[in-house]
Amino acid sequence: MSALEKVYSITEQLFQLVSKSVNKDSRDEVIEEITSLLDTRDELIKAVQPPFTANDKQLYNQITTWNDIIDDKMTEIKANIQQDMMQLKKSKSSNQQYINPYQNVNSSDGMFYDKRK
Repeated sequence: MSALEKVYSITEQLFQLVSKSVNKDSRDEVIEEITSLLDTRDELIKAVQPPFTANDKQLYNQITTWNDIIDDKMTEIKANIQQDMMQLKKSKSSNQQYINPYQNVNSSDGMFYDKRK
């Protein structure tokens, strides 16, 4: 199996992995698997050397097509993670404000300043 065929195989695995819906519970495992596959693919891409046959060009075209889809899906996963982080931050802030409602009050209402010496 040539290096390009190995890259094709790993890219196909990545494509199938990101095509599945990712729920919040298994997201960490999926991200670890994606990272592992990307590291392996990166090492294999360095081993790909020309000349390319017609079959290699077809594999390359399919890899680039999948790669575009993988990029879009990974951007979507990142956006979901960012949204969850913002929601967590907002709920944490709301909870803190519920516990201590006068924590961030910087008002000088009712205070008397004596300007005389």
